Amino acid sequence: MRMLLSTTAAVFALAACATTEPTAAPAPTAAAPAAAAPAAPTVATPPAANTLPFARVNDLGQGISMLIGAGGNLGLSVGADGVFLIDDQFATNAVANLAKVEELAKGKPKYLINTHYHGDHAGGNAVFAGAGAMVFASDNARKRLTGETVTTGRFAPASLPPKVAWPVVTFTSGIDFHLNGQTIRAIRAPMPAHTDGDTFVYFVEADVLHTGDVYTKDRYPTVDVGAGGNQAGFIAGLERLLQIAGPNTKIIPGHGELATKADMQATSDMHKSARAAVEAQVKAGKTLEQTIAAKPLAQWTPRFGTQAGSDDTYVTIIYNELKK
Repeated sequence: MRMLLSTTAAVFALAACATTEPTAAPAPTAAAPAAAAPAAPTVATPPAANTLPFARVNDLGQGISMLIGAGGNLGLSVGADGVFLIDDQFATNAVANLAKVEELAKGKPKYLINTHYHGDHAGGNAVFAGAGAMVFASDNARKRLTGETVTTGRFAPASLPPKVAWPVVTFTSGIDFHLNGQTIRAIRAPMPAHTDGDTFVYFVEADVLHTGDVYTKDRYPTVDVGAGGNQAGFIAGLERLLQIAGPNTKIIPGHGELATKADMQATSDMHKSARAAVEAQVKAGKTLEQTIAAKPLAQWTPRFGTQAGSDDTYVTIIYNELKK
């Protein structure tokens, strides 16, 4: 399904009027009133973190858009069959996002699919479901959201979302939607990668592919090991994505700008090479600290190390995985 989403300058004029008397002796000049003290500048209060709606809409044609904001990238399909949405970002900007989606699509979402359970992708479920959207996800994504499967580590939620936020339709390998003139194919990742419940969404006729966070453009990945994530799964997941994508496929990454198959291929190559580089350190008997200090990812960091220290974090993930 497809959805279309989409200073005051104050001018102060000072006028002065001078009065002269046509007499031989000039009349005493009245003292001018004292100038008012300048008003203290107004300092705008910045919005709270992750409360603003998505900021940009990238029209991909055939009623499909990429919505870019503070959280993960959203996919939107709008057409005669209704509004179909991929992910919904944070709980804190869900109301704002819903209002903007309604403005763009001229209607509320009927279908919402989560690419995984993280709060920057599925945090708005309660608001969107409360507005009438039916929520879909992989079985494992639902288990993470309901707490049936406990999540550990730094991504473990402080509290579980309410029941209204839980997906009501789940799948183990995939599911197809036939909406708005599109075959919308939800495809389960071949093995745990970013999490243990990752899903890709491919609009077959429009040739648009949403990858979730198994592919993020020009950055080292986040591997949620506390939710079953696995670096080897990124390699397998990207190989599957590259099988789906064609030379002209428009790729919506989980984060980052619209991408091409060539962009995704470069990321796949990096993952494989990074694993080999860290494995060489492991085989040489290096400790984790020695491996980090050796900077085995140095040649890829200028492109993929968009966040300080992300190369060291990725080295740590690969090293620990190889040492198991």
